[in-house]
Amino acid sequence: MHAKLLSLVLVLTLFPITSRAQESDRNLKGSGQSGAFLTPGQIDRWSFNGEKGETIIVHVASKEFDPLLGLTKAVGKKDETVIADVDDLGTESRFMIRLPDKGTFKIRVRAFKDQAGGNYKLNVRRFQATPLEVGKSVVGTFDDEGMSHHFFKGVKDQILVPQLKGSTRDAWSLLDFKGREMDNWAGSVRIDETGECCLVVSGPVDYRYDLLVREARRQELAIGKNLAAKLEQGAMDVLSFQGKPGDFRLFEIEKKGVVSTRLIFAPEDKSSEPRIERRGARVEIAFLPVASRGGYLRYAAILGRSGQFQFQLLASTTASYTLNARDPSVSIDVSKAIDGDLPVGGAAFYSFKAAPGQLVHANLASQKFVPLLRLYDARGKLVSASGGDGDELQGRFTHMIVSEGLYRLQVSSLGDGGGGGYQQSLKDIKLKDIAVGGRDKGSLSPGATDFWSFTGKQGQTVILNVRSAAFEPIVSLHSPDGVRLVAGNQGNPATGSLVAIMLPKTGRYTVWVSSSRGAGDYTMRLIDGD
Repeated sequence: MHAKLLSLVLVLTLFPITSRAQESDRNLKGSGQSGAFLTPGQIDRWSFNGEKGETIIVHVASKEFDPLLGLTKAVGKKDETVIADVDDLGTESRFMIRLPDKGTFKIRVRAFKDQAGGNYKLNVRRFQATPLEVGKSVVGTFDDEGMSHHFFKGVKDQILVPQLKGSTRDAWSLLDFKGREMDNWAGSVRIDETGECCLVVSGPVDYRYDLLVREARRQELAIGKNLAAKLEQGAMDVLSFQGKPGDFRLFEIEKKGVVSTRLIFAPEDKSSEPRIERRGARVEIAFLPVASRGGYLRYAAILGRSGQFQFQLLASTTASYTLNARDPSVSIDVSKAIDGDLPVGGAAFYSFKAAPGQLVHANLASQKFVPLLRLYDARGKLVSASGGDGDELQGRFTHMIVSEGLYRLQVSSLGDGGGGGYQQSLKDIKLKDIAVGGRDKGSLSPGATDFWSFTGKQGQTVILNVRSAAFEPIVSLHSPDGVRLVAGNQGNPATGSLVAIMLPKTGRYTVWVSSSRGAGDYTMRLIDGD
């Protein structure tokens, strides 16, 4: 009887603990960082007295649970919600607010669904900010900590350029609507989301300062047409254009004055972009090396995404510029020679389509400069280049195509210092054939690679053996669609290179033969393993 009564008392005593989250009151002492432990099922309340218009930035982070962050105001015996629970991605949450009136406020820290707990850090930043209007200058005085704060409404996709006089030019930071410091390029900031932002400036205590926040001038960039413009000191032009994967653009800028420039991918809706890049995904922009000289700037780029791109120019002094963006590449046929003329320090581009298993040889000759040839795939990846012999007036390479698509040849001078007439040729090289069950001989030059091909069937097993008394062979096997099936199978003096494989599909396979050291004659056998 007594045991049953005791059990009932214990159940009734414990019931309120599990029915709702308990609350723990703490006092907040100004700005700074506080560390605490959140008991599972508990809500921590950090109380402080706030002034009307005071800006509060709160950030909570934990390595042990997913924290939620809220704000209430004490009204009589009740707490009214000012900011509902904020649950940001990961194990942190934050908010920024200008207090609507004076009173006692409470920062609430709790775990997601009140089901966890642990150690956390709470960072609070408090200050009074004055209003700021974009495009209009303000005069202020640094406080006794050498700081001053301004608030304004930021609009999505705005690009702003703060100019500060009375302190160093870069003695400022721009905070977004959650109090996060935004990235700064050359003194400009892009607003990613609409909301109230804060500009923080610093300088000598009690000194006066002048502040002007400019908005960048924006317009669409017409590909293939010249654009001429002038910029005042601190002004910025943002030129937008649409692109898609594989587009090639050469930007040539003639400028006077000090101008910072860049080309970026700037999608109109960043939320549609993947947060984590997939393995093997295209880069946003693949830059190809081109020379800039004196007052001329050049950018060569293969675009890797669909959407909006921007060319940005920010003037540090009064400046003027002329900009042209175009695709200068010339489509060429394999086995057709071309005569051209290279401007001093310039580059020429040619494009052609190729398929896996195609072996191409490129040659560039000139009597005026030391030639340099580069080959890029459709993604802008450098896949081959000629050597860098500064005494030779000819550049060449041989390359096996492993992926279908558009390829681009770049013609330039070694060191980008020369120019003049040149002769360029591109041709297919017929691969040596070997039949399954056959045997053949070859000879490898120092540093070279030999290429063979054979026709195989899906599910067929073949044994490939390459032997040489002169060098240690390295053999790679590629499928009809360019996939490398065997990578760098290295032989030894007794057996040579020995590969056995079941073919994954029907089609034309290619065999690459090279050497780890040495060169000379070799024998190849392709044995039917079925």
